[in-house]
Amino acid sequence: MTAINAFAWLMLLITATMVKTAYSCIIAGNTQHDVIAFTLGHTEHFHAANGSIIIFNKVIDSMGLPSDFQTSGVFTCPARGVYKFQVYSLTASGKRLWLELYKNKKLVASVYGYTPNNYAAAANAAILFLKEGDEIFVKTRDKYDVMFFGTPDQIYTTFSGVRLPNSRVAASNGHKDDISFSATLSTHKVFGPNSTILYNNVLQNKGNGYNMYRGSFTAPVSGIYVFHFFSLADKNSEIWQELYHNNDYVCALYGLTPSEFAAAGNTAIVRLRSGDIVQIKARRSNTLFGEHDQVYSTFSGALITRELPNVPLSSMTIAFSVGLSRSTVVSANSKVVYDLIFVNVKHAYDQLTGDFKAPTDGLYEFNVHALGQQGAPIWLELFHNYKYIVSLYSLVPSMYGQTGNSAVIRLHAGDVVYVKTRFDRSSALYGGDKNIYCTFSGYLVSSTC
Repeated sequence: MTAINAFAWLMLLITATMVKTAYSCIIAGNTQHDVIAFTLGHTEHFHAANGSIIIFNKVIDSMGLPSDFQTSGVFTCPARGVYKFQVYSLTASGKRLWLELYKNKKLVASVYGYTPNNYAAAANAAILFLKEGDEIFVKTRDKYDVMFFGTPDQIYTTFSGVRLPNSRVAASNGHKDDISFSATLSTHKVFGPNSTILYNNVLQNKGNGYNMYRGSFTAPVSGIYVFHFFSLADKNSEIWQELYHNNDYVCALYGLTPSEFAAAGNTAIVRLRSGDIVQIKARRSNTLFGEHDQVYSTFSGALITRELPNVPLSSMTIAFSVGLSRSTVVSANSKVVYDLIFVNVKHAYDQLTGDFKAPTDGLYEFNVHALGQQGAPIWLELFHNYKYIVSLYSLVPSMYGQTGNSAVIRLHAGDVVYVKTRFDRSSALYGGDKNIYCTFSGYLVSSTC
């Protein structure tokens, strides 16, 4: 090798190392005031009057949370950027769930659930661009009160928010990493088998990756992305939707509640190449419910980390997403071990034990979804080491019940996070080839360099 070539290789190595270090520090969010993330929950049965803002009584974890948020129930944006919000809930038995996520005075997304003679679970998510001073809150629908179910060791109703990591990176690299979208459906619509779900509203589309006319997201850059999709079937109708990466099936949602409206959702983290396409398709005919003031069907996604040339992805981020590709009965007080890997950067998820082991200190976001076998209850819990975090529950008599939850958790290197069954209850989980409903996903929101 000539001296010139050796020098060129050395400069390339130094440049790659500098880029890797700089990018890793930026994406991690070095200073705590850059990081805004929270999960609030409710630890008791409580009644919320119609049209009232929900005030949560427990901070599960937070960073950069406005001081008056917990007492007012209103998140006032402290810094402009792109934020993701998720709402999960469970009603008391035989009660109706009807919540709304608002940005200032505008409805963003709706949450509805009702299971006759049983507990109803439902959820939704949205990604929004916020300016300083914008207000985000969850409220009950006008004229409809809600009776929530909860205890200190059964937290089902949660509200999570996170300022997306790339929202902090954007200004430093010409907004190349500021990629996210959120689309919603505000009308009744029937979609035939294998057709792409088309959403008629786009809440935001940073990077212009989402095409509302095709219903698809095209990755502007290579990297790790997170996707959320939720839906509500028309009365006595089935919803069965699938997330596709190009022509490859990833995961699905399913719901059917006799004589009622069925709600369902799912989350996945996937690795995309520039130009890859992600979309939601109907497995069978789907009749979706929606109106201008009732927004249940949503599709959201965001770039977690952009891949860089000559920089190992494992040096830039931590993320995993796994699913269950078979039906199984998990005995009481046992971990759920997911057998299908969507993505597993740094191999932080252990496919043998079901544990995610944090490679570094930081704030992480986790999402869990599950579908029970026909007529069987599911009762799962998210744990951090030996500490209980949140719960999932669902039972639709004679049908398949779907549920989920989410949490932002601060971890130390070596901490483990896992999904397990309730100490005194087994759970019959449904899965199969191209029937992936039970998923567990997580990624690093912020660490320090």
